[in-house]
Amino acid sequence: MSYPVFGMRNSILNELNELLSQHVITEDEADRIREYYRKKPQPENNRLVIIFGVLGSLLVGMGLVLIIAHNWDNLPKFIKLAAALFPLLLGQGVCGYLLWKNSASAAWREGASVFVVCAIATAISIVSQVYNIEGNFGNFLFVWMLLTLPVIYVMQSSAVSLLFWMGITWYACEDGYFHYDRGMVYKYWVLALAAVPFYWQRCKSAIQSNATNLHHWVIAGSLVITLGTFADHAEELLMPAYIFLFGIFVLIGQLPVFSGKNLFANAYLVAGSLGSIVLLLMLSFDWYWDEIQRKDFTEWMGSPELFVCVFLILAGAGLYTFLLKRSHVTGLLSKSYIIPVFLVLFIVGIYNPHTAQVLVNLFVLILAVYTIREGAHADHLGRMNYGLMILTMLIICRFFDTNLTFVVRGLLFVLVGLGFFAMNYWMIRKRKEQQP
Repeated sequence: MSYPVFGMRNSILNELNELLSQHVITEDEADRIREYYRKKPQPENNRLVIIFGVLGSLLVGMGLVLIIAHNWDNLPKFIKLAAALFPLLLGQGVCGYLLWKNSASAAWREGASVFVVCAIATAISIVSQVYNIEGNFGNFLFVWMLLTLPVIYVMQSSAVSLLFWMGITWYACEDGYFHYDRGMVYKYWVLALAAVPFYWQRCKSAIQSNATNLHHWVIAGSLVITLGTFADHAEELLMPAYIFLFGIFVLIGQLPVFSGKNLFANAYLVAGSLGSIVLLLMLSFDWYWDEIQRKDFTEWMGSPELFVCVFLILAGAGLYTFLLKRSHVTGLLSKSYIIPVFLVLFIVGIYNPHTAQVLVNLFVLILAVYTIREGAHADHLGRMNYGLMILTMLIICRFFDTNLTFVVRGLLFVLVGLGFFAMNYWMIRKRKEQQP
C-alpha cells in the first residue's frame, strides 16, 4: 500500500525501506508510520518562510524610504506626515489583525513586526525633519529602540528582539565611544534589562531554536562591546573586568540549559573561552604589568571600573556556587577557574609585575595542557586541537620577547608540529580500535 508523503519527515521516512529490507520492522508497521506522518498536521513555522518574510519586510521598508526621499523636496507638509504615519499605521493594523485572529503563522508575525520597526524609524525621522526637532543620532537610536521594545512582547517576535539588541548596542557605541562628550551609557543597561525577560522566556520555551541560538551570540557580543563604555579614569581595571566577563561566559556555558549543546548553540562557552585565552596571551607580555605598577591605586577607589569588577566577581561567585552544587570541582572545565586565578595574579602584579607575567605564562600553559587532556578524555578532536593551538600561540608570543636562538625556536615549533600529528594520529587510531 502506498501513501502520499508530501510534508512528511523525510529523515525518518527515507529509512523505512532499509528497515524493511533488514527485517527490523514489518510492512504493517511501516504503513502505520507513513499513515501517522500523512495525517499529522504540518507546522506553519517553516524556517525559510520566516527568514524571507523578515527580509521582505526590511526590503519593503527600505524601498518606501527611498521612494519618499527621492521626491521629498516637492512634497507638501501633510503628504510628508502622511508618508511618515501611513506605513506605521498599516503595520500596526496587520499586527492587530494577526493578534485578533490569534494567528500561529510565525512568518506573518515576524514579517509584520519587523515592518513596524522599520516604520517607527521612518516616522521618527520624517516628523523630526518636518518640525525641525533637534537631536543627535544617539538620541534617535534611543527613541527608536524605546518604541521598539513593546513590539517584542506584544508580537512575541524573535526577529525584533534581535534587531533590538543590535540597535541598543549601536546606541551604546554611538554615545559611549563615538561622541565627543562620551560617558557611561546607563540607558543601554536599562533597555537591555527590559529585554531580558523575553530572552529568558525564549531560553525556557524554545532553547533548541536557531532564533534562540542567535540571541546567545548577539547578546554575548553586545555585552563584550559595551563593557568598554564604563571606561572613566581607571581604564587599567577594564582588563580584569573583561577577564571576569569572559570567565562568567564560560560558567554560563556550563549551565544545565546548555548541556550537550554544539558550539553554535553555546555562544557563551565559545566566546568566553576564546576571549579569555586572547586576553591572557596579551597579558603574557610585560606592557600591562608595567603600566599598573606606575599607577596611583587610590584613583581606583569609587571608579565605575572598580564597581564593574566587583559586580562581575560577585556574579561569578554565584555561578560557581550553583555549578559546584551540581558537579564536583573536577567536573568543570579548566577555564572555569580563570576568575579566582586571575584575581590572585592581578594582586601579585600590583606589587611584583615580573612575577605576575611569569605566572600568567604558566597559567596559559596549564590551560593548554588541561584542554588537551579534556579533549583526549572526551574523545573530542576539536577540543584537543584547541589546546594544542593555545600552546602554539603561547610559543609564538614568546618567540618575540625571548633571547632564544633561532635554532631553539625552530626546534620548539617542530616539536609542537609533531605533537599535533602524534595526538591526532593517536586519537583517530583509538577511535578505530573502539569501533565494532
